[in-house]
Amino acid sequence: MRVRCHYKRADVPAPVEMLQRFRALTGKRAAGQVLDIGAFAPEDLLGYRHIRYLALLGATPEARRARGDLAVDPVEADPARLPFPDDAFDVVVNRFSLCCAEEPRAVLLEIKRVLRPIGQLLFLEHTRAPGVVGQAQDKAQEMLRGARRCRLNVEVLIQMQLAGLVVRRAEWFWPAAHVRAPLVQGVATHPDPQYERELGWLRHSGRRTGEPPWPGR
Repeated sequence: MRVRCHYKRADVPAPVEMLQRFRALTGKRAAGQVLDIGAFAPEDLLGYRHIRYLALLGATPEARRARGDLAVDPVEADPARLPFPDDAFDVVVNRFSLCCAEEPRAVLLEIKRVLRPIGQLLFLEHTRAPGVVGQAQDKAQEMLRGARRCRLNVEVLIQMQLAGLVVRRAEWFWPAAHVRAPLVQGVATHPDPQYERELGWLRHSGRRTGEPPWPGR
């Protein structure tokens, strides 16, 4: 399965500045066992260091040949059904794939499943903008309904939150021309254990109003 977003389908390059920033981010943070989703140029992989195992999903043939010095494992699979065990990867790198998925949240839930508890998701996606720009994206997406193209209005950060991931860092980029969908890149992780406990307590607490929140008090 080739992961191809609007930029690749339209033969329009994503903004070089954002790509360079993301490649610098992945070069610094990707280490250990890494799953890379959507690599489409050799430059996407050249910055990788300290890699023990690299699984490439949806990569172009050019990207697959870029790092003959690494233990590269090309994978053909649906990103919503990853053929890996739980907690398999230290880092997951995701480029322009959520817009291609029928259910972006399903992809994120799979990424969360294979990501180790202290692992990191590094992402670069185009996303729905707030305000009138977002409304225009919604109208454009409605016009493209039925066309075999990626979705222009996936709310990436909200989908990550709904999948149970915590966005630790997010950087937006607004293209000046061609594709009007803004880009967002950043880092997401599993929630902190303390946060999960507190959130579970708030959701499932059966105590009556006015009762002390601590056992034995």
